[in-house]
Amino acid sequence: MTLRTSLATLAAAALLTTPALSAAPRPAQPHAISPCALLTPDQIKVVLGTPVLNGKPGTSGASPGSADCTWADAHGETRIYLQVKDATPDYHDFRNSMQATGRLVPVTGLAEDAFYISATGSSAALYFLKAHHVMLLTVDGVGFSKAQNEAAERGLATQVLPKL
Repeated sequence: MTLRTSLATLAAAALLTTPALSAAPRPAQPHAISPCALLTPDQIKVVLGTPVLNGKPGTSGASPGSADCTWADAHGETRIYLQVKDATPDYHDFRNSMQATGRLVPVTGLAEDAFYISATGSSAALYFLKAHHVMLLTVDGVGFSKAQNEAAERGLATQVLPKL
Protein backbone atom coordinates (compact mmCIF):
# COMPACT_ATOMS: atom_id res chain seq x y z
CA MET A 1 0.00 0.00 0.00
CA THR A 2 1.48 3.33 -1.02
CA LEU A 3 1.60 6.43 1.14
CA ARG A 4 -1.01 7.95 -1.17
CA THR A 5 -3.34 4.98 -0.74
CA SER A 6 -2.80 5.11 3.02
CA LEU A 7 -3.66 8.81 3.05
CA ALA A 8 -6.82 8.21 1.02
CA THR A 9 -7.89 5.39 3.33
CA LEU A 10 -7.16 7.44 6.46
CA ALA A 11 -8.89 10.52 5.09
CA ALA A 12 -11.92 8.51 4.02
CA ALA A 13 -12.10 6.86 7.43
CA ALA A 14 -11.91 10.25 9.12
CA LEU A 15 -14.65 11.59 6.92
CA LEU A 16 -16.87 8.57 7.53
CA THR A 17 -16.38 8.35 11.28
CA THR A 18 -16.22 12.01 12.28
CA PRO A 19 -19.26 12.78 14.44
CA ALA A 20 -19.63 16.15 12.72
CA LEU A 21 -20.57 14.27 9.56
CA SER A 22 -22.59 11.53 11.19
CA ALA A 23 -26.00 10.65 9.91
CA ALA A 24 -28.48 13.39 10.76
CA PRO A 25 -32.05 13.84 9.60
CA ARG A 26 -31.94 15.34 6.11
CA PRO A 27 -34.41 15.68 3.30
CA ALA A 28 -34.24 12.80 0.84
CA GLN A 29 -31.88 13.38 -2.07
CA PRO A 30 -33.50 13.13 -5.50
CA HIS A 31 -30.96 10.52 -6.63
CA ALA A 32 -27.83 8.82 -5.40
CA ILE A 33 -24.55 9.95 -6.91
CA SER A 34 -22.24 7.31 -8.33
CA PRO A 35 -18.65 8.59 -8.00
CA CYS A 36 -17.51 6.30 -10.84
CA ALA A 37 -19.85 8.20 -13.18
CA LEU A 38 -18.31 11.57 -12.28
CA LEU A 39 -14.95 11.04 -14.03
CA THR A 40 -13.93 9.12 -17.13
CA PRO A 41 -10.58 7.45 -17.78
CA ASP A 42 -10.09 9.94 -20.65
CA GLN A 43 -10.59 12.94 -18.34
CA ILE A 44 -8.11 11.46 -15.88
CA LYS A 45 -5.56 10.70 -18.61
CA VAL A 46 -5.61 14.35 -19.72
CA VAL A 47 -4.70 15.45 -16.18
CA LEU A 48 -2.28 12.64 -15.24
CA GLY A 49 -0.68 12.08 -18.61
CA THR A 50 -1.02 8.32 -18.14
CA PRO A 51 -3.98 6.02 -18.79
CA VAL A 52 -6.11 4.49 -16.05
CA LEU A 53 -8.63 1.68 -16.07
CA ASN A 54 -12.36 2.19 -15.58
CA GLY A 55 -13.32 3.24 -12.06
CA LYS A 56 -14.16 0.56 -9.48
CA PRO A 57 -16.81 1.24 -6.84
CA GLY A 58 -15.49 0.91 -3.31
CA THR A 59 -16.91 -0.22 -0.02
CA SER A 60 -17.67 3.08 1.71
CA GLY A 61 -21.15 2.82 0.18
CA ALA A 62 -21.93 0.57 3.14
CA SER A 63 -22.22 3.80 5.13
CA PRO A 64 -25.54 5.56 4.48
CA GLY A 65 -25.11 8.56 2.19
CA SER A 66 -21.59 7.64 1.09
CA ALA A 67 -20.02 6.09 -2.00
CA ASP A 68 -16.52 5.95 -3.46
CA CYS A 69 -14.58 4.96 -6.55
CA THR A 70 -10.95 4.29 -7.43
CA TRP A 71 -9.17 4.40 -10.75
CA ALA A 72 -5.99 2.34 -11.07
CA ASP A 73 -3.27 2.23 -13.69
CA ALA A 74 -2.38 -0.89 -15.68
CA HIS A 75 -0.09 -2.01 -12.82
CA GLY A 76 -2.94 -1.93 -10.31
CA GLU A 77 -1.71 1.16 -8.45
CA THR A 78 -4.54 3.43 -7.34
CA ARG A 79 -4.07 6.79 -9.01
CA ILE A 80 -7.40 8.49 -8.24
CA TYR A 81 -9.75 8.14 -5.27
CA LEU A 82 -13.12 9.93 -5.14
CA GLN A 83 -15.61 9.73 -2.31
CA VAL A 84 -19.00 11.43 -2.24
CA LYS A 85 -20.82 11.77 1.07
CA ASP A 86 -23.97 13.60 2.04
CA ALA A 87 -23.07 16.72 4.00
CA THR A 88 -24.84 17.11 7.30
CA PRO A 89 -25.62 20.42 8.97
CA ASP A 90 -22.48 19.83 11.06
CA TYR A 91 -20.12 19.98 8.05
CA HIS A 92 -18.47 23.19 9.27
CA ASP A 93 -17.68 21.57 12.63
CA PHE A 94 -15.78 18.89 10.70
CA ARG A 95 -13.93 21.55 8.70
CA ASN A 96 -13.04 23.45 11.87
CA SER A 97 -11.71 20.29 13.51
CA MET A 98 -9.49 19.68 10.48
CA GLN A 99 -8.31 23.30 10.59
CA ALA A 100 -7.26 22.76 14.20
CA THR A 101 -4.77 20.13 13.00
CA GLY A 102 -2.81 22.86 11.19
CA ARG A 103 -2.81 20.86 7.95
CA LEU A 104 -5.88 22.47 6.36
CA VAL A 105 -5.11 24.71 3.37
CA PRO A 106 -8.14 26.64 2.05
CA VAL A 107 -8.83 26.57 -1.70
CA THR A 108 -10.72 29.56 -3.08
CA GLY A 109 -12.82 29.79 -6.22
CA LEU A 110 -13.48 26.07 -6.62
CA ALA A 111 -16.74 25.16 -4.86
CA GLU A 112 -18.99 26.33 -2.05
CA ASP A 113 -16.10 25.37 0.22
CA ALA A 114 -12.85 23.58 -0.56
CA PHE A 115 -9.61 22.75 1.22
CA TYR A 116 -6.60 20.48 1.12
CA ILE A 117 -5.49 18.36 4.03
CA SER A 118 -1.77 18.01 3.50
CA ALA A 119 0.45 15.16 4.59
CA THR A 120 4.12 14.34 4.33
CA GLY A 121 5.73 13.64 0.99
CA SER A 122 3.71 14.27 -2.15
CA SER A 123 0.32 13.50 -0.61
CA ALA A 124 -2.64 15.80 -0.15
CA ALA A 125 -6.39 15.28 -0.05
CA LEU A 126 -8.86 17.75 -1.56
CA TYR A 127 -12.21 18.12 0.17
CA PHE A 128 -14.89 20.17 -1.53
CA LEU A 129 -18.55 20.92 -0.84
CA LYS A 130 -21.32 21.39 -3.39
CA ALA A 131 -25.05 20.78 -3.48
CA HIS A 132 -25.14 19.20 0.00
CA HIS A 133 -22.36 16.74 -0.88
CA VAL A 134 -18.84 16.57 0.49
CA MET A 135 -16.30 15.12 -1.90
CA LEU A 136 -12.85 13.77 -1.08
CA LEU A 137 -10.50 13.54 -4.05
CA THR A 138 -6.92 12.28 -4.00
CA VAL A 139 -4.47 11.94 -6.87
CA ASP A 140 -1.26 9.92 -6.90
CA GLY A 141 0.40 10.81 -10.19
CA VAL A 142 3.48 8.79 -11.17
CA GLY A 143 6.49 10.86 -10.05
CA PHE A 144 4.27 13.84 -9.14
CA SER A 145 5.27 16.36 -6.48
CA LYS A 146 2.74 17.52 -3.88
CA ALA A 147 2.06 20.65 -5.98
CA GLN A 148 1.43 18.52 -9.09
CA ASN A 149 -0.92 16.17 -7.21
CA GLU A 150 -2.80 19.16 -5.77
CA ALA A 151 -3.08 20.77 -9.23
CA ALA A 152 -4.38 17.48 -10.64
CA GLU A 153 -6.92 17.19 -7.80
CA ARG A 154 -8.15 20.70 -8.49
CA GLY A 155 -8.31 20.04 -12.24
CA LEU A 156 -10.34 16.87 -11.77
CA ALA A 157 -12.62 18.59 -9.24
CA THR A 158 -13.54 21.12 -11.94
CA GLN A 159 -14.65 18.14 -14.06
CA VAL A 160 -16.76 16.70 -11.22
CA LEU A 161 -18.51 19.86 -10.02
CA PRO A 162 -20.73 20.52 -13.08
CA LYS A 163 -22.16 17.00 -12.74
CA LEU A 164 -23.60 17.62 -9.27
